[in-house]
Amino acid sequence: NHRPQHKKECKKRAAELRDELLFKQPESTHMGDCPICCLPLSHDPQKSALKVCCCTVICIGCEYANKRREFEGKFEHKCPFCRHPGPKTHEEAEVNLMRRIEVNDPSALYQMGTSRRNEGNYKSASEYLSKAAELGDVGAHYNL
Repeated sequence: NHRPQHKKECKKRAAELRDELLFKQPESTHMGDCPICCLPLSHDPQKSALKVCCCTVICIGCEYANKRREFEGKFEHKCPFCRHPGPKTHEEAEVNLMRRIEVNDPSALYQMGTSRRNEGNYKSASEYLSKAAELGDVGAHYNL
């Protein structure tokens, strides 16, 4: 029996294994990874943000860090991913979204599809979601 000889080492290794299992980050989710911090995006849509300028989904932590940096430095609001100035009006955001749709961005197509569905325009929603699903958007697959 080796336990009495290596009791301290065994306890230390058991604690390391426990910590590794407890605090290990998941490798990824179907949502992908945040392009800024490279951590997996949460399944919870409240913990991520879609930037309409580039249709990139980032984690809420990176969104918060960018807003804090802008506030403390008194900088103009810009997208933390592409550094494009944020839209000032809802119409400007819609124009940005339509630009992304024209180049077949799956995130933009999905966003427009869910927007149309919420408005009750199911035919248009189906078209946008189908196109987004063809381009590989998992959320669009789910919503179809």
